Amino acid sequence: MYVIGVFTIRALGEDGSAIFKSTKTGAVAKLTTVQESQLGHWLSHQHEERPGFVESLMGHSEILVCSDSNEFEDYKNELIDTRDNRARIFSLHIEPTIQCQLECGYCFENGINRGKGMSDEVFQQSLSWIGQYFDTHKEVQVLRTIFFGGEPLLRKDIVKKAVVAYSGLAKSRNLEYMTEIITNGELLTEEVAAILSEHNWKRVQITLDGPREVHDARRNGKNNRPTFDNIWANVLMLARSNYVPGVDIRISLDQGNAGHIPRLLEFMVEAGVQEKIRLSVGFIESSFFVQIQGVKETWQARHALKVWETARDLGFSIPDEYASGPLCVAQAKHSAVLQPDGHLQKCFCTSGQNQHAFGSILDGSTGYTRDPRYENFKRLDDCISEKCPYIPICGGGCTYHAVVENGGTTESFSARHCKKDLLHDLNEGLLRLSY
Repeated sequence: MYVIGVFTIRALGEDGSAIFKSTKTGAVAKLTTVQESQLGHWLSHQHEERPGFVESLMGHSEILVCSDSNEFEDYKNELIDTRDNRARIFSLHIEPTIQCQLECGYCFENGINRGKGMSDEVFQQSLSWIGQYFDTHKEVQVLRTIFFGGEPLLRKDIVKKAVVAYSGLAKSRNLEYMTEIITNGELLTEEVAAILSEHNWKRVQITLDGPREVHDARRNGKNNRPTFDNIWANVLMLARSNYVPGVDIRISLDQGNAGHIPRLLEFMVEAGVQEKIRLSVGFIESSFFVQIQGVKETWQARHALKVWETARDLGFSIPDEYASGPLCVAQAKHSAVLQPDGHLQKCFCTSGQNQHAFGSILDGSTGYTRDPRYENFKRLDDCISEKCPYIPICGGGCTYHAVVENGGTTESFSARHCKKDLLHDLNEGLLRLSY
């Protein structure tokens, strides 16, 4: 007997069709009203011949599943098995500095000790440490470095020599290498772009929070120094070259800029670069040191969907899914955030806070990069008890924000950061827009 899978969600298409999607497999099926009626009839009368289209809903798609399967328990076991036994990528966030030349009011790093930049001694020791790590963990096949900060390009010297050294180290171990950078974009010169591109540069993320006057009011330098024009010039440089496959533009959406984002998208279209731009929408939340007034998830979903609808109509690619997990880099087996002083953490949101370190490249540890606080998968139990279909694209939500919400105690790492209303509204809306 077959039933509709517990991880299958349904949206009503703009043309009246029914759009089914498995949040576990990503499979999507669009059924006409007649087909949906046929499906409903067959599910109740499975002794009858099944309609031809039903076959595509079974098997790997998992839109329909066997009625005797325990999907939630199977998923949890698969998640842990994938995390523990199929880990092949080492993701290393490298922070050459936590300092930044911008003064964004909502930055989650506001209030931390920005400290000093990375010394050459720490950089050299990091190469020795990662080499020993590869020698110990033969299952690793890919090294992925992500330059992060603060603003990593305040230390271009570290970025330039690190990408050369780490890619060379990977090659010496017969590992695949790729690199990424998350930057505010103001200091991203063509010289840096050319160097990164020589070492399998896969991704760059730059934040633009609106058209010029809106962005400059939110993401300005000291003494309200405007930043939009310099950043946009660098975006254009990347979009009109082949240094990197595309430019990820992140928009931090809140009540202060939601109504202005369509003008930003129209501005990008006028430059003719929308095919090279990959958009993402993020939502500003409280951190340990910055309190953000709560915004209802229904509001967030509604305004994010307005952004995506405008983007679609202007020729941008849009996603058919909004995910908040489930296995973020902080929960991955082989992952670490390398602080400028050599401390190691699992989550880049805790940068500059050494109480969140699990070790150091100076301590000679050869075990996998383990912080047990990020390995508490019992936090899924409440989600399972509620039979939530969004578990595969959420996994209990962001651990960091759960910790912030629950006072930063050790116990708070086992709490979840539930965003079910946002996931429901946004994912159903994205299905309607995409199909």
